[in-house]
Amino acid sequence: MLEAIYEGERFDLHNHLRRQDSIKLEVERLKKAADKGAFTCPYCNGILKLKAGDIYEKHFFHPSNSCSISEASETYQKQIKRESKKHSVMKEIIYDELKTQEKINGNLHVEYGYIEKAEEKWKYYPDIIIENSKTELAITILTDVTATKDSRLVQQIKKRNDYFKTKNLKPIWFVEETEQSVDMDRRVIHLWEAELDIAVKMEEDLKWEETLDSLKTENNLFDLFNYHHQNAPRKYEVFSLYYVKSTETNITFTVQRFLKDQTSHPYRAFALKEAYEIKMATALLTEDTVQLSDPLIENQQRESFLLEALKRDKEYIPAALEASINSDDLQFSQPISNPKKYDEVGLIEILNDYIEEVKVISASELSKYLVKECGAPSQTYLTGKYQIYTDVCIALNGIETSGKIKLIRKEFVDDRIYEVIVK
Repeated sequence: MLEAIYEGERFDLHNHLRRQDSIKLEVERLKKAADKGAFTCPYCNGILKLKAGDIYEKHFFHPSNSCSISEASETYQKQIKRESKKHSVMKEIIYDELKTQEKINGNLHVEYGYIEKAEEKWKYYPDIIIENSKTELAITILTDVTATKDSRLVQQIKKRNDYFKTKNLKPIWFVEETEQSVDMDRRVIHLWEAELDIAVKMEEDLKWEETLDSLKTENNLFDLFNYHHQNAPRKYEVFSLYYVKSTETNITFTVQRFLKDQTSHPYRAFALKEAYEIKMATALLTEDTVQLSDPLIENQQRESFLLEALKRDKEYIPAALEASINSDDLQFSQPISNPKKYDEVGLIEILNDYIEEVKVISASELSKYLVKECGAPSQTYLTGKYQIYTDVCIALNGIETSGKIKLIRKEFVDDRIYEVIVK
């Protein structure tokens, strides 16, 4: 074990040696002190000795029979050996916050995993165990996830996840925020396999599923948001990841909810909305369970997503239809035969004639045609776009309602492309 009581205070051997200029000299000093009984077990108060050979990692041990918690601590320390320095900082801050809530919530019990379950001699221990009137949660923090470490970590996580579930614990994993990779323009989350494996389903995820089930659209949800998907979901299953960022005194959480998609490398998922940041006190608020969300923000995001999806569905243009438009069709180099003059017949009559002679209409190119061939007003905006472009778009929208043309592509504020349906 790495912890002990020394001169009335908690002593962490690993952290202490990490700060020394000469580890060899300091180990010799600590060993002499340990031989004289200076270190005791923080759990059973028994005397500890210091093992400092070349083969095994330096550690404290009971010269006689070890107590159960010290044995559990050794198992736990081996388990977290891969974690970065931030791991212990994050764990302690989260633990202190939850212990504060324990004082005001009689149904809440919070303890380090290896202390709480030491007597049961578990194979794996979570960082923190939270027990309330409904369930037991296993909180574990992951740091230092990299490409080289991901495959091995995945196997460890699977084993620990399955093990915690056999012990009737609900695993909740917090991932160091440096691992977050989201591109909201393409609505994609890029994931480590480890991240995909630790995604959980919480109460707010179930509310998201209800929202998606109530959404009635004519087109596939992934297509509506231009998400390059592998499989169209038959059933919406929402999962969440919780990223954690720490300073020496505080922690914030980032909540990311998504639909799983690509479950083989490279791992990807559909981001429902932007991840949002919440303070630790809000994220760890406990009544029946750890909240891990801001209900107000969640409601706003669900309402916003519904409106956005319905709007996109109404304006959706299938990619196949867009692709069917030959770029040559958008070149209006040939003038329409015998164009009428704008000031003589007006915009609508010219448009009706124009529709008779083309297959595809570009609102931008049509505006140029009106100015150059029909004598329409040539005033421009500061961007160089003809001011008549606005009137053209309004007129084309009106003609579209008659079924003569169909909007097939919008290029933001630059252009609108229509297919001519009726000749």
